[in-house]
Amino acid sequence: MDFHARGVQEHPGAEIAGAANWRPESLAAFAERHGIARATTDWRELAADPEIDAVVVGTPNSLHAEQAIACLQAGKHVLVEKPMATTFEEAEAMNAAADASARMLMVAHCWRFHADVQALRRRVESGELGEIVKTRGYGVHAAWGPSGWFTDPRLAGGGGLVDMGVHAIDTARYLLGDPDPQRVCATIGTRYGSYDVDDDGILLISWSNGTNSIVECGWWQPHLAGLEADTELYGTGGYSRIWDFTEGPEGYEHCAQPMYSAQTAEFVDGCLAGRQPRPSGRDGAVVMWVVDQAYRSAAQR
Repeated sequence: MDFHARGVQEHPGAEIAGAANWRPESLAAFAERHGIARATTDWRELAADPEIDAVVVGTPNSLHAEQAIACLQAGKHVLVEKPMATTFEEAEAMNAAADASARMLMVAHCWRFHADVQALRRRVESGELGEIVKTRGYGVHAAWGPSGWFTDPRLAGGGGLVDMGVHAIDTARYLLGDPDPQRVCATIGTRYGSYDVDDDGILLISWSNGTNSIVECGWWQPHLAGLEADTELYGTGGYSRIWDFTEGPEGYEHCAQPMYSAQTAEFVDGCLAGRQPRPSGRDGAVVMWVVDQAYRSAAQR
């Protein structure tokens, strides 16, 4: 597991005690860059250390469940990178381990901590847009896509949907006040590359509050209709969206440090206070349920 440095060291209640990575060269560079005295290629060594209180799991998706469960069983709080797991079944096993250990499990759906996303949620909560009838969200890379383990179904568990679509799914749910999904229809395919995972998808999600969400996801698309996690809201009282641009003003940084710092602060503060930080493992499992249903819907098409 990697112990992410972004946001951790600047929090007064957190100190990076160690890092684990199977690649010695990158591990040494990471430890040197962030002043981490303890580094190992065996993640189980850190999981078993009683001096470590919490871990951040930032490994390929197929390793999340095994590593998070082992850490929870060893009495550690866990912040796991998105997607929480590769299947809803794995996510539920992680939640069961958290319940049994009485430790906190949080999922790093980072866009909940972006100031612009939070501002739009407050507008929804105030009733300014009336009842939200429909949302349209985006998790798309234009003229670009990842490589390496991201395109290996054994390690990633999927393609553009689990990489980018989960951002749009969780952001829409957050803006709506975290309703439960009731139905998912999807068309998912591989259209732009020669890998064995998906790079194009459209989902329709029906939520328990009556809202329907359209989610577009993929890699290597020829055009961006919205930035990563951008979400449009159509309400009985009006329309709004998180960002009204697709490139941003000069010098704009979309995935900026403040939201990662806020995410880490929520995790650390929640653990120190004995309060479940959000998004919880339950929130992460909801997203994985949507993902599972989407792949199932596309396969049955």
